[in-house]
Amino acid sequence: MFRIFKWFLPVFFGLLLLFILELILQKTNVPNYIIPLPSQVIDVLLSDWETILQNSYTTLTEWLIGIILAILLGLFLSICSFNSKLFHSIISPLLIISQSIPYLVFTPILMIWFGLGIAPKVILVVLTCSFPISLVLQNDLLEAKKEYHLVVEMLYIKPVNAFIHIYLPYALPGFFNALKISVSYSFGSAALAELMGSESGLGVYLLRSQATYRTDKMIAAVLIIVIISITSTSLVSLIRKKVVFWKTAKH
Repeated sequence: MFRIFKWFLPVFFGLLLLFILELILQKTNVPNYIIPLPSQVIDVLLSDWETILQNSYTTLTEWLIGIILAILLGLFLSICSFNSKLFHSIISPLLIISQSIPYLVFTPILMIWFGLGIAPKVILVVLTCSFPISLVLQNDLLEAKKEYHLVVEMLYIKPVNAFIHIYLPYALPGFFNALKISVSYSFGSAALAELMGSESGLGVYLLRSQATYRTDKMIAAVLIIVIISITSTSLVSLIRKKVVFWKTAKH
């Protein structure tokens, strides 16, 4: 009952705010191209759903491929760093520096190198997500190694078994936290990259709507981006609870 109330309360207040905004905009006669009525945005979502769905599919495909590759690259860099002190000493400073780089600035260059297709957006998502994941994961793996290496040596546990059954489970909570943060903004990054050049996608839908002063369509596209970002973050949290069950049990 408490969980239902927990979700109902913010939804109720959100709908109430939209209702109040609708009344205010109707009374003040603000031009629709500046601030559209919430009902107009809903009408766009219902009437233009097929176009929005097609563009969402493009952006979602770019994002999913990018996230999968980012996870694989992050795991690869973390495992290499975990097993090689030389590799760790080389890659660790680069990963730290990478956190201060706004990767969206590379989008025009990626467009020149790879064209207007899916590749530049996938690469951007990989760059945005893989390094935070790798940085957190490798730090947690090395911390686990420091904490449990004596136990591993005393029990004569093989390195592979120690990694799978001790070090990796220790690092999984941090990995999912990094993944949760990454997916929360990476979908928006993919859509923003489409603004600079693409054949389809939510970014293109936004750009075309802006050109025709259809603010209602722009807000509808932004709403879809927000919904997908929130849904993906919630999905990662759900997977974390199922996979890292021992942490959930403690709480």
